[in-house]
Amino acid sequence: MLSIRNLVTSYGNIEALRGVSLDAAQGEITCLLGPNGAGKTTTMFTVAGIISAKSGSVTLDGEDMTRLPAVKVVSRGIALVPENRLVFPYMDVEENLRAGAYARQASKAEISDDVAAVFRRFPRLEERKGQLAGTLSGGEQQMLAIGRGLMARPRILLMDEPSVGLAPLVVEEIFGIIRELNAEGVTILLVEQNARMALRVAHKFYLIEGGEITFSGIPGEFDEDEVIHRAYLGARKE
Repeated sequence: MLSIRNLVTSYGNIEALRGVSLDAAQGEITCLLGPNGAGKTTTMFTVAGIISAKSGSVTLDGEDMTRLPAVKVVSRGIALVPENRLVFPYMDVEENLRAGAYARQASKAEISDDVAAVFRRFPRLEERKGQLAGTLSGGEQQMLAIGRGLMARPRILLMDEPSVGLAPLVVEEIFGIIRELNAEGVTILLVEQNARMALRVAHKFYLIEGGEITFSGIPGEFDEDEVIHRAYLGARKE
């Protein structure tokens, strides 16, 4: 579904991505692992159209998305759930959800139906629909960020560090939501620091280090500890 080829992205004279290539298959969870500063969020931002690529390509179902601005990327079917949630703190829960549909050509009734569907998925959000998003707990804000992403009716959902800053029990809940979404057919590209949790939900994973993909595979084919060691400490010395 999503194909990234030889992606190069720079911040001024500094190359943050140096020829990244990866694929995310339809109906699967693809995970991108790596240490801080490796280029994970830059990859997500480039795919989402927030940062422009210097070279390389991003295609979705064969359609070139590389040079599109973020609003058009969303309208074509790629939605980002950003790191640290980034909900609109001074808007209430329902307003945040409706903002997620801003790029769609949809009737008010259709958007209201989608808001109701998010509330069915996340009953806690419905209980707090008139509450300012900035006053929600971290876990509730993450649910809101996911719901806002789903309001775009994406073909693929990009999830950047959904467990960051959350308590262990809430992390379990969020990963349960990720499994449920995927079981319902949502394709997901996941960036996650919690490698053990990520490997338990992923169909395929890639390791990125210094802006380059250094390893890829299918969870279960490799020893989990070895994969995590590679992700954060590099390959073991023989």
